[in-house]
Amino acid sequence: MDDKQLLKIICMCSIITGAILGVLPLVPKLTGIAFSIVMFFSAPFIIIYLYKLNLIKELNIPKCLTIGAFTGFFSFVGFSIVYFPIAFILYSIFKISSFLWIKVVFTNIGFLIPMVILTALLCGLMNMFSAFMTLYLYEYFKGKKEV
Repeated sequence: MDDKQLLKIICMCSIITGAILGVLPLVPKLTGIAFSIVMFFSAPFIIIYLYKLNLIKELNIPKCLTIGAFTGFFSFVGFSIVYFPIAFILYSIFKISSFLWIKVVFTNIGFLIPMVILTALLCGLMNMFSAFMTLYLYEYFKGKKEV
């Protein structure tokens, strides 16, 4: 499989993962957990998933860092596309106080887009690190298995 097809698969899996995790914070107790998963742990999930499907033949540092960056960025974009509109609708209908800040964000739409982009970039950076740690742990345990 060439790199362009793999990159499309990574982006689609990341957006789907982010969209699924975008529904979880609608329960106020799960907000921190869902955001932490999107921020730090979506890249290891995607790497392990694609490796199990044999879409990634070999793991190396540049490939894992690239996968981590794209996964982090697109998973947060998917998260935002699902979470923000639903939270705004819930605030508009039920006046739930935990979504009060959503009204402020949607009234200043010029603030929302840069906030999502900058947070997605930060999420990409954090997922690059977690992808690197996934590669490190994979190599470590693979070395232990051979001895």
